[in-house]
Order: sequence, then C-alpha cells, then structure tokens
Amino acid sequence: MPAPDPLDPYQTRVAELGTAIRESRLAKGWGQEELATAICMSRPAVSRFESGDRIPHRDTARLIDQALGAGGRIERLRDELDDNPDAKFIQRVFRAERKAVRIRQADGAVPALLQNPEYERAIIQKYLPYFGGSLEDKIKHRALRHEILKRPSPPPFSTVLTEAALHAMVGDQSVMRCQLLDLIAASQRPGIDVRIVPFAGNAEILQIVGEFSIMDLPNGKAAVYAASGVRGFFVTKPSAVAEYIALHDLLQAHALDKDASRDLIRKTVRELYSCTSPNLTGP
Repeated sequence: MPAPDPLDPYQTRVAELGTAIRESRLAKGWGQEELATAICMSRPAVSRFESGDRIPHRDTARLIDQALGAGGRIERLRDELDDNPDAKFIQRVFRAERKAVRIRQADGAVPALLQNPEYERAIIQKYLPYFGGSLEDKIKHRALRHEILKRPSPPPFSTVLTEAALHAMVGDQSVMRCQLLDLIAASQRPGIDVRIVPFAGNAEILQIVGEFSIMDLPNGKAAVYAASGVRGFFVTKPSAVAEYIALHDLLQAHALDKDASRDLIRKTVRELYSCTSPNLTGP
C-alpha cells in the first residue's frame, strides 16, 4: 500500500484541533455520544470533528470547550485555525492597526495596506488552502484596512520588502506589473516609505523569523503582529516588541534607500513583467 500524502499545513492544524477535542473528551471520561448530547449535535458530527473531516463553527467550538472543561484550549485552536476577520486575534490586530500612530512592517510580499484589488484577490486565493477562511469576507476586511491610509491624517507607514516579493508570482504577469507600478506610486505619497532588501542583503532573516508589523499606539506603547508559517502571534510584551523593532531597524539598514528601491522595482517590471508599450518611467 502506498504511503499517504503528507498533510499540508492547514490540514495539520485541523488535525490538531480534532486531537484536542478527542483528548479532552477522553480526559473527562465521555464517549462521543455524551459530548454530542451536551452540545445538541449528533454523534457522527462529533466523530467528524475529531477526525478532521469537518471543522466546528467557532460557536460550536466554544460549546465543546465549555462542555469538556478544556480551559479555552479548543476555542483557541479553532480561533487560530484560519485568519478570517471573525477570528479574535485578527480583530485584535485590526483594532491596534486602526489606533496606530505609526506602522512599520517587514514583509515577503506586497503588504496588505498597499495591495491593489487584483493582487489582493489573487494572493488571498493563493493562500486560502493554507490559511482557510472566506475569500469574500477577507476582501471586505481588506477594504476596511485600506481606509487606514486614506484618512485625512493617516499614520506614517513604512515597509521593508525582500527582493523576492517582486519575483514571487501572484496572479499573472499583468497582475504583478500593475501591482508593482502601483507600489511605486504609493511610495511617492507623503508618509509612505517603501524599501527593498536586495538578494545580496539580509533578506533571509525574514525566512527565519517570519513577517511582522509593528504598531505604535497613542499611549506610547507598541504591539506586534508576527506571522511565522501558517500561525500568527500578537505580541505586546515590551521586551519582545523591542526585539522586533531592532530586527526591523536591522533590515532597514540593509535595504536600499527609497529612490534606489523604486529603481529596482522598475527594473524588475522591465525584465519580468514588461508589455508591448510599457510606461516604465512612471508613475
């Protein structure tokens, strides 16, 4: 018999949730029928939750957690299972982002706040199998996030991108071309700073620590949302935040300046995403 295919990251997290439900049920000394009765569902539904064939809604996960006395473990795993806007940690990040008086990022793709609609839809679709959630819900949520930089007095926004972000194909060549030209245009707006860490720089650091966003808050404190693999983390401990700030400063020190970064983006468009009559001197 051939070996089964390895689980992808998303299915691994689904399996982790199912295992947590089963372990908590057994620890309580219940069978599947007893849990099903407690949450007003059928035994086959509980069986599918535990096997990973079906994912419980967040409300159902909370009922399961309460019924089994799991102390929030099951509810937390369900909440972290995808990055849909109704996830508690996503809502927490969005609240911090809206309050922020400055936002600094390090990213391996065009950051969400600077994505155009075509790139945005394509990149969400690309990673939906890994992160789960609803495509349309995420697009509506992105529209709300875009309003942050459209306010009369938006927070200063800076991003350090790896050169790989310019090469990683999202959608097709047309999508990439339009997005990179839009990125150049955005970098010329007041308060927006876009810098590229070239392949010869320390861009590999992001592959190790993951992408992150530092949000300076009105109270003088800062919060960090960091993504490593398929998991996201909200960080508020001052010592941990300080480490991310130092890492951002290190990446920025190895990045090209703003003009050289724009030149590299134009060069990439010319070489990888050209068309019959490209306008590569603008925007």
